[in-house]
Amino acid sequence: MASKVTVEAAICSHSTEIVARDIGEGRVALEIVSDCPNVAMYAEMLTEADMHDLTEWEGNRVLDLAGKAGLTTTCLVPAAIFNCAFVELGMMSKGLAMEKGPLCIHFVE
Repeated sequence: MASKVTVEAAICSHSTEIVARDIGEGRVALEIVSDCPNVAMYAEMLTEADMHDLTEWEGNRVLDLAGKAGLTTTCLVPAAIFNCAFVELGMMSKGLAMEKGPLCIHFVE
């Protein structure tokens, strides 16, 4: 079974759907569909991720390719990929994630 998340970025008015499928050996296949042209380019470059990509800050393709595709540092898509993949690989409880619901950033001032 796959794990799916959506990103609704009100500031840039784009939406993205991410599906992660466990393909074994700590790897996930990624399907990313977005109405953002930069995220669409990113999706073409990032079709799977391994444990290094998901757990290390340096040299991980999730972040490196985000920069190459022109995503801004404020784009929520890479963080959503990490969360979706963690759930799919059992590194985060899917039940807890579903129960708690959306992760949010609130601008308060």
